[in-house]
Amino acid sequence: MSGLQGAPQRGLRVLAVDDEAPALSELTFLLRQVPQVAEVVAHASGADALRAIGAGHVDAVFLDIRMPGLSGLDLAQVLSRFDAQHRPQIVFVTAYDQYALRAFDANAVDNHIDDRNF
Repeated sequence: MSGLQGAPQRGLRVLAVDDEAPALSELTFLLRQVPQVAEVVAHASGADALRAIGAGHVDAVFLDIRMPGLSGLDLAQVLSRFDAQHRPQIVFVTAYDQYALRAFDANAVDNHIDDRNF
């Protein structure tokens, strides 16, 4: 894992957050294939992700909803209090479709990713 501090980069700085190692590994791999993504940092908990966001600029957070401790929905609520200039876009990554309405209430973006969403 690399940190989010240092010299500015071209492209998006992205966090991948999931408590299940295989899912986190796959998500991180896929995000690194996207040409617009300059940096991907993986975290296994919402609390670790929140610390990383507080420590440096993050453009987007790909976030599992169900995690022990600080859930993805809890983290999204905290992030919704950030001012718009410092609030990353949130993309929920989950197999549980019953969370979709709550995800949009938490200002998650659509699952279609392109430059216009960032």
